Amino acid sequence: MNSEVLEGHLQHHWTGATGGVAFFDRVARTLPDREAAAQVRDIAREVNDDRESLRRIMVSLGFPPSRTGALVARAGEWVGRFKPNGRVISRSPLTDVLELEALRDAVSAKRIGWQLLRELAEHDGRIDPRHVQGLLDRADSQLDRLQQLHLQVAMDRILE
Repeated sequence: MNSEVLEGHLQHHWTGATGGVAFFDRVARTLPDREAAAQVRDIAREVNDDRESLRRIMVSLGFPPSRTGALVARAGEWVGRFKPNGRVISRSPLTDVLELEALRDAVSAKRIGWQLLRELAEHDGRIDPRHVQGLLDRADSQLDRLQQLHLQVAMDRILE
């Protein structure tokens, strides 16, 4: 097994997970719809737990998570707040829809990482395939919930 490639892959996912946690937290705080915000908060807690699972897996494989990657992710999430949404000062109704789409994309990327780890578990006994399958199942649940939430918010915004 090429440990350098595996470590690089996991470090990229660590960076993405760190940015994802910050992004989920921010979206949960800024969504104007209380029910939607509560649903995102619930998923945000799970995403934070998933990040901790990734950290434990990385440590078990001898790859300590990069502090630099975590800092870059947080900075990237902050810069990502500046997007062209047709409004300079106020929040556009489109922002909620686009942010929910981005959250889905983030979970999809995480899911791909879990899929790879599940397959690698066949070649590396340090990876618990049952644990990774549980993470994969939770990512599927998160995607389903985000899909429904996105559809609901998008319809509300378009039909206003």
